[in-house]
Amino acid sequence: MINITTASKTQTNMTLKNRNELKSLFKNNTHLSVTHFHELITSLLNKKEDKFHGVWKAGQTYQTGDVVYYERTLWEMVEPKEICAKGGEEPDKSEKWKSRLRELEQKVETIQQDLQALCKEFTEYKQQMDLRWEQLLKYLTLLTLGIAIALVWLFGGAIYHFWQS
Repeated sequence: MINITTASKTQTNMTLKNRNELKSLFKNNTHLSVTHFHELITSLLNKKEDKFHGVWKAGQTYQTGDVVYYERTLWEMVEPKEICAKGGEEPDKSEKWKSRLRELEQKVETIQQDLQALCKEFTEYKQQMDLRWEQLLKYLTLLTLGIAIALVWLFGGAIYHFWQS
């Protein structure tokens, strides 16, 4: 009989093992302990609990929340009722499946398009501001020249009147 308290204590101290580590436990007729079995069970992917079914297969039955691998992407079955997968209803062709990766790729593409549009708008705005700046500098130059002419005229008139008196 297994002592539950011992098993639960050892379970909290366990780490996940990779396949080679797990295989090494079964070499040379090793006597396996409860801890070894806990490590084995903890390290395995459980299709029912984890809802991961590996590569998508036609003819396989899937339920809501099941996850499959198809076309280098993970897909989650979102159909509210159980389905039997058929050719032509692959995850990338059916509304019954949803891919978070595809959603993220679409969002990134949308953001890139928005960024390109903003960049174009900014470039146009900058060109308008550069043109307005050039016009302002021309007007300031003309204004300065006009003020200089007015001051020379006033100063010249004052000197003329000064020499006349």
